[in-house]
Amino acid sequence: MNPFNKSTGRVVLGGAGWSRQIVTDPTSKPVLQTILHALSLGIRAFDTSPYYDPSEILLGAAFSDPALTSKYPRSDLLLLTKCGRITANDFDYSPAAIRASVRRSLDRFSTTYLDVVFTHDVEFVSREEALGAVKTLFEMRDEGYIKHVGISGYPPAVLADIAVEIRQKLGKPVDVVQTYCHMNIQNTTLQRSLGRFYGDAGVGIVLNASPICMGLLRKGGVPIGELGDFHPAPRGLREAAAKAADWVEGQGENMASLALRYAVGTFASVDEKGLGVTILGGGSIEEITENVETVKKMLKMEDNSVEALDLRDYSLFDEEAYKKDEPLFKGVRDILGEWIDYTWDSPDAAFLEEREKRKNQEK
Repeated sequence: MNPFNKSTGRVVLGGAGWSRQIVTDPTSKPVLQTILHALSLGIRAFDTSPYYDPSEILLGAAFSDPALTSKYPRSDLLLLTKCGRITANDFDYSPAAIRASVRRSLDRFSTTYLDVVFTHDVEFVSREEALGAVKTLFEMRDEGYIKHVGISGYPPAVLADIAVEIRQKLGKPVDVVQTYCHMNIQNTTLQRSLGRFYGDAGVGIVLNASPICMGLLRKGGVPIGELGDFHPAPRGLREAAAKAADWVEGQGENMASLALRYAVGTFASVDEKGLGVTILGGGSIEEITENVETVKKMLKMEDNSVEALDLRDYSLFDEEAYKKDEPLFKGVRDILGEWIDYTWDSPDAAFLEEREKRKNQEK
């Protein structure tokens, strides 16, 4: 099953921009006004997580506000959230915890159903835990609390393995997979797993999150929020990205804009279902406006004889626009050099070591 169609468009607005990982004081942001602006531009799908504290609380309040509900019917929106990840090192995939998390999300959004619920960063738990959590979400889908079930995480190949195992052992596929930092100007390895997602795993749609690699692919480097520097990119990759950003600026361009154009265009061109849905960042009116205008540069309308109403009218990959950017794309990738398609470990060695210590203590 696939929740995305022409009425929802190719873009999801991510909620991490209202988390303490990204900004120092998310509660100071005008969230309702920002969401209303995103809706006015044509964005209809929104993704968050309890782990992005306090993003889900802030977004839930916005989507429960009469100023929004009086103008945008619930049936016109896609609300996506996650479950299972509590903090950076704590996960609870037990059936009771999954149910409690979903119910809490329903309450926060003042809704009777959620369009998609993902298990958050599923590669951090055992396969038994992963399958148990997805089984619980399938049950909640049957009960009407969830429309679509998904899994999310970092490594596409691992997510594909898990998705295939879910279909084999639970007898049905997950509807949606969300992966991040694997379809951008530095790393395009998501493409290698698309065949398995849409083939053996039977997944309905794959979402590409973090098209600028969690802020790495921009002038100024990774964002630093209340929780400090959380980004796992090593020094060499950061230095190469900074060098590339300087080069792009010297060409009269903006690194973040170019990286977003690359991610949107490349994914739209290679996604086997012709959808190429990208999760955008943006925690302010200015950022969202800029990102939407950037996305529109890589897409075109089906019918140019009519006037576009909003972002959803831009549904087709614009190959001609992409080709114009190819010299810049090549220049950046040449500078990144050895760091092209580099991936970090997820989970990393420190997490695995800590988990092993906990297991030994529990014996």
